[in-house]
Amino acid sequence: MDTTTLTAAEVIDGVRQARDDEHTAALRQVEFAVHWALIHPCRDEFPAGWEDEHGIFATTPTAPLAGAGAPLVDEFAPASFAAALGISLEAAKQRMADALELTYRLPRLLDLVQRGVVPVWRARAISRETHDLSPEAVAFADRLISATPSKIGLVDAARLVQEARLYFDPDRAVADEEEELARRGVWLRHRGNPATTDVVMTLDTPDALLFDQTVGRIAGELRELGDTEPVDVRRARAVGILADPQYALDLMSGRDAAPGPGSVLGAVNLYVHLDPDQPGAVSIEKLGAATDQLLTEWLTRYAAAGGKVIVRPVLDRSSTQAVDQHDPPSAMRELCTLRDAYCVFPGCIRDSRSCDLDHITAYIPMSDGGPPGQTNPLNLAPLCRTHHRMKTFTAWDYKRRDDGTHIWTSPTGHQYEVPRISRRPPRRTN
Repeated sequence: MDTTTLTAAEVIDGVRQARDDEHTAALRQVEFAVHWALIHPCRDEFPAGWEDEHGIFATTPTAPLAGAGAPLVDEFAPASFAAALGISLEAAKQRMADALELTYRLPRLLDLVQRGVVPVWRARAISRETHDLSPEAVAFADRLISATPSKIGLVDAARLVQEARLYFDPDRAVADEEEELARRGVWLRHRGNPATTDVVMTLDTPDALLFDQTVGRIAGELRELGDTEPVDVRRARAVGILADPQYALDLMSGRDAAPGPGSVLGAVNLYVHLDPDQPGAVSIEKLGAATDQLLTEWLTRYAAAGGKVIVRPVLDRSSTQAVDQHDPPSAMRELCTLRDAYCVFPGCIRDSRSCDLDHITAYIPMSDGGPPGQTNPLNLAPLCRTHHRMKTFTAWDYKRRDDGTHIWTSPTGHQYEVPRISRRPPRRTN
């Protein structure tokens, strides 16, 4: 459609129609998700605790996708849904959970969605707040949320859900506080540029306030020592200084302070890939591309503070050497995780370092007449535990092409191609 000739009124009409089409398509996906769940009811073919001879398929009861009253779904059903949409397994589970929650537990909110009053994305977000409510509490929450359609927002909806939760379960206030305390932790989140890493912390509120004061105090000391960087940069440096307790104590006590070899630092493992055709650049697993100058600065600073730097040998990634045993040796596993960076199921983004290595052609023990050489890099592929079990227990099947792509065939006969994604980009050719 050529939009360059449209009048102003036609553009507005077109935008509104596109919005309505988008809403209709999103609503259809909700309906399809529910229907897919209904034609794949939960099965109990493999009881909890069952495992095969290698101990890798131990099962546990499948957690319901939605709250009480919604139908239970076969644990492998979301995998086909994920492959069809090209999304991760967890994202597919969430979409099916949202659809079931809306359809079976939030009928008033779903009616507002179907009438176009509430967008699908907002209703899905609201539904995630209600999964733990009892049938009575979720019905009450549905009435509260839908009472004023024009004012439905995520913050207000969450507040109303909490109101319903406390109304039907007064003891839940204590449980919620305990649950919040159980969420305490510190996490690292890497973004596109490896020069910095986000540190996300969930602390007791008093600890968080004291931490904020300490960081501010160290940032102030750095300024007194001549650091002219903006306050946020100095606060970031202050957090780094806290990793060296003695240095932090000296700095805060006014003594001459400097980081030294007395620091209590562990060993940092960085998987670094070098390419002779790209001088000055390195690729760091889970972080991305960086200059060798940045890497050198890190290693120098870390070693000076008493840390340990571990260098691992480079493997021959063209090796096809085989072994006559089920489990691959560590060098073969490393080769496969370098060759395939992620689980090779369509849409899955689980890092291959945390995956099982699956025999593409099923392994037959030598004692049962199996041929030699079954365990070799060409017959191994990383699969996360869920997709490994799914490939073993369902009609999903796949093959590996010579170029490293994997072709999956679903129980419905649909095929999906998964391109090879290695841990370092292929060498450029002229």
